[in-house]
Amino acid sequence: MQKKSTKWMIALLTLLILALTAGCGGSGAHRPSGLAPDAVVKNFFDAAKANKMNEASLYVSPDSVSDTKVIVKYVTGQSEISELKNANLLSVEKVAERGDYAVVLATLQQTNSVKLSWKPVGLTRINNEWYIVDKDTIFQDAKYKILQELLAKI
Repeated sequence: MQKKSTKWMIALLTLLILALTAGCGGSGAHRPSGLAPDAVVKNFFDAAKANKMNEASLYVSPDSVSDTKVIVKYVTGQSEISELKNANLLSVEKVAERGDYAVVLATLQQTNSVKLSWKPVGLTRINNEWYIVDKDTIFQDAKYKILQELLAKI
């Protein structure tokens, strides 16, 4: 009798563990691995434009992630998410890379306008993954000196 009870208890615990791990997916946001710097900026822009800030934050460095809205402002030059929805990302091109730092140039166009803007975006590589770094963080933290130099050339 005890063998049946033990087997039943193991089966119940297994089901419970499976149910808990399946339910702990959080917001469902997922960051693909191995992205190039330009793909990181594009994915960030797409997530932010769709107002998926949890997903957008996956592309931001730990030093800058405290306020993803700051990054949105930096990448787009716009202060509000609603304004971001009126911008189109035309292109993203890596223009510089040195060691664990890269700079990409994002070309944006305002919807229903011919107005274009170009935004240099600094990134850092952490554990072989690229992350966007806020411009203020880049110029305030000495560890980003190389990134400061790369941005100055753009």
